[in-house]
Amino acid sequence: MHNDFTLYSRKVPSGKRVFYYYAYNDEGVRLGPWTTGETTKTAARNYCNRLIKLNRLLHDSKEMPTFAEYAADFWDWENSPYLKERKKRRKLTQSYADKNKKIVNFTLVPYFGKMRLDKITNEEIDGWLDFMIKEKYSNATTNSYYGNLQTMMKWAAKKQIIERDPFINVEKLLNERKDKEIITPDEFKMIFVDDWKKVWDNDLLLCTANKMAALTGMRCCEVLGLRGEYVYDDHIFLCGQYDEYGYRETKTKIKHHIPLASEMVADLRKLMNVNGDGYIFSDDGGITPVSRWRMYDALTKAFNKIGITKDETITEKADKLIKKAGFYLNISLIREFNSRYIG
Repeated sequence: MHNDFTLYSRKVPSGKRVFYYYAYNDEGVRLGPWTTGETTKTAARNYCNRLIKLNRLLHDSKEMPTFAEYAADFWDWENSPYLKERKKRRKLTQSYADKNKKIVNFTLVPYFGKMRLDKITNEEIDGWLDFMIKEKYSNATTNSYYGNLQTMMKWAAKKQIIERDPFINVEKLLNERKDKEIITPDEFKMIFVDDWKKVWDNDLLLCTANKMAALTGMRCCEVLGLRGEYVYDDHIFLCGQYDEYGYRETKTKIKHHIPLASEMVADLRKLMNVNGDGYIFSDDGGITPVSRWRMYDALTKAFNKIGITKDETITEKADKLIKKAGFYLNISLIREFNSRYIG
């Protein structure tokens, strides 16, 4: 047996950084990962050396991993065998992997972590769904987490880690769609038209950014990714977005020519006088855009200034908008308004 092993660390939901290891069989095939339970590299190396002396560095092929062990790098952008195979057939993004990793770390591992993978049966999954209902998660949120877990268990069955996919006899929760309550046309005018300087503290950049989203249905990150070079006399060319991963393709990977009113183009031109062909909604001369959280905070304050606050019962619809992150806030306000009142 080869005595080779490779250590790497990852942050677990508790916030600690724990070391895991891969080992190699006689054919040089990498197996694992398995946790060392150690928080320093030296202690983890000593742990593996002890296993070598006991001839236990490689786990018995029949030994069933726990869900936490199996999930350790399932969504890891660099190390995941699953993602490596998927990348051959589909264009994936790191944000997709990171989003699913967070779901695993903060929702799935706390519930299933200590279970052996073969003990996660359809009954256990149904029990988890009941738990999510009891914890007041929406059906839509639970169903999105369901899809994550289903992908992982399906892969385990495909790789013959478990005998069968436990999701064969499980169904998602009822997807109850609720009517979205949005701002009215009068409220829209109060925010963006009548006295915008007072509502937005005379901040043309943040007012224009949110108004752009409201009139086009663009996602927040798509608005922030707009560059001066893609602004024309009567339209803009939407071909990218800007987020924590930098400038990249839009979520749908579809490029659009979006018509704009002359007044909207004029506002964009004012910002381009400062930022040129770079990012329009920028404080550093077009090098990078402002954060989406600034868009969110500014929109929340604008709501408050026209009397839409979370404390007023007549504005329950605003509460649903304001308490969400800015990314979803803009989508909800904008797309619904656009489809209902602008066409």
